[in-house]
Amino acid sequence: MDKIFKRTLLGATIATAAIAAVPAQAEGKYEHGIYGVIAMQLADRQYDNEKNNSGVQANHESRLGWRGTAKFDNLQDWTFLWQIESGYVDPSFGPAGGGSEFGERDTFVGFEHEKFGQVRVGRVLTPIYELVDWPATNPGMGNVWDWGGNIGGRKFNDRQSDTIRWDTNEFWTGFTMDIAVGAGADRAGGTDSPKASDNYWHGMAAHQQFKGDWGWVQFDLAYEMNYNTKDGEVTDGVLDGTYWDNQTYLMGAQGGFDNGIGYFGYYRISEADNTRGDDERETSYSVGLTYTFGDWQAKVARAENLGLEVNGKDIDNTEDNVTSFQMMYFVDTNAVLYGRYAMNDLGEAYDGRWKSDSFDEFSIGVEYYF
Repeated sequence: MDKIFKRTLLGATIATAAIAAVPAQAEGKYEHGIYGVIAMQLADRQYDNEKNNSGVQANHESRLGWRGTAKFDNLQDWTFLWQIESGYVDPSFGPAGGGSEFGERDTFVGFEHEKFGQVRVGRVLTPIYELVDWPATNPGMGNVWDWGGNIGGRKFNDRQSDTIRWDTNEFWTGFTMDIAVGAGADRAGGTDSPKASDNYWHGMAAHQQFKGDWGWVQFDLAYEMNYNTKDGEVTDGVLDGTYWDNQTYLMGAQGGFDNGIGYFGYYRISEADNTRGDDERETSYSVGLTYTFGDWQAKVARAENLGLEVNGKDIDNTEDNVTSFQMMYFVDTNAVLYGRYAMNDLGEAYDGRWKSDSFDEFSIGVEYYF
């Protein structure tokens, strides 16, 4: 259950430009600084079947990072970028002690050019996952939309090491792309997989944004392919199981109007096949609506996995859905208080794969970015 609460609330709402991205051009020759987030959530969960897990828990998602830029004398047209970021101090809904090491989150080196865009090497978000994570996983819909579902293999990575990612500048007004390739979870040296050297992924995303006096809208398309992900145990160099190839497609839009109404809607198609000859398919969607008025924002969202299909046959009772309601108060430019109620109705697991029990959750929290 280590992924249940891995996403913080604010995300792109108030912090994408100021916090999540390194500045495009440093004013001085060398600049660096500490940044982070202080985040605490109290959540009461009531499970349908796993009653021993019900009750109130504190989820401490505070983290810290260090980043900077440099203008090297002999590379005047380029800005050098670097970042090292820790994981959460205490992922309380996950295993004890996990996740707070430096380098656990986005950690990279790279260069940026005013014509060519930004290239980063290291541990970064994959292009498709950046859209899966925001805006369509908030508020509190990860058990269905993010890491939920039943499909085999690895439908997409999230924050992945050993990656090269290129974020372009605009090809024309409002149009940009993100293109990346990297080693998979079974990369050589990190696993016993006999096909570790063939376990890799590639992906891309395209964005077209329009702005006007009425507001803004952005249309998104994304794709990711994962090769040779192992499923099973390795004994004497032989895998007792299968290898999976996965393809995932994402399409949708996000935007807002100048009257305070915002929205998002995304549809995802996941396909997988393995060396045993099985073909699987699962489709999902996530939609949401926000209304910002004064220092408040109301948000309602819903996500569904529409059921697993194996070798052309629908598997009964594998559908999932979540409906979430959230009220957020901006106590400062970089700080919010929030309350949320989410109803998670999760179907049956297939072929022994992990899936959370259904649950209802009420939570309150605070987040402050610096």
